[in-house]
Amino acid sequence: MLIALKLEIAPAAPAALPPYLGRAVYAAALARLHTLDPALAASIHEGDGPKPLTCSSLLGAPRQGPLLPERRYAVRLTGLTPAVSQALAAAFLAEPPAQIELDGCPFRVLAAVCDPAVDAWTGRAEYATLAARHLAQGEAPRTTTLEFASPTTFKTAGMQMPVPLPSLVFGSLVERWNVFSPVALSPEARRFGAEMIAISRYQLRSAGVPHKGEGIRIGGVGHVTYRALSGDRYWLGVMQLLAAFALYSGVGSQTTSGMGQARQVADG
Repeated sequence: MLIALKLEIAPAAPAALPPYLGRAVYAAALARLHTLDPALAASIHEGDGPKPLTCSSLLGAPRQGPLLPERRYAVRLTGLTPAVSQALAAAFLAEPPAQIELDGCPFRVLAAVCDPAVDAWTGRAEYATLAARHLAQGEAPRTTTLEFASPTTFKTAGMQMPVPLPSLVFGSLVERWNVFSPVALSPEARRFGAEMIAISRYQLRSAGVPHKGEGIRIGGVGHVTYRALSGDRYWLGVMQLLAAFALYSGVGSQTTSGMGQARQVADG
């Protein structure tokens, strides 16, 4: 089971907070999950490899100036395993908390959303259903467009690459899919992304987020259209499947703390 949900929130009083709160959102999510299942929260935080939880920064926050109680902001959370997805649903949808705390500041929880008809960044899915939808026989488009809504970067060859190259994007997605999904994809999927998917169009800008200490991590924000160079039906389906999966999995590094928020959008 996969889930993506949003909490609409507002500060209890005018508040001056750092412009990037990804780590604070992650801490608040873990704190809430800990009240329901301490062992699960600990396993998320302490586990190695890709984590089954992603968190946004504070959405809608101004770059400068205070956060205002009459304005609505949001945070977004996703789960990649049945245990985490069910815990998120129980913690934030079945009984939404009255408030959450971000960086020491209390926020009122105004609404909890998990309906793509209301917000396209939310929803639920099953791995098997996604696989059947995209890998079944029938036509599959040769292009797919991803929106990178928050800075997206990749660790490769000991460096950070702040450009969503096909090999890095689809390599990141297939790694997460095969770690968490009961429906495994061919190990050749990573090579297909590297050798047979190209960028056909893009609108990107670079953006920085605070990193450990006083460092800044740079990532790409915008839209990229990817095109498969091969018309093989299976691989076209894999490309579309992984693009759809990005809504839940995020892409690249630091997806637990706000980076790599991505989704498939209509080509245009």
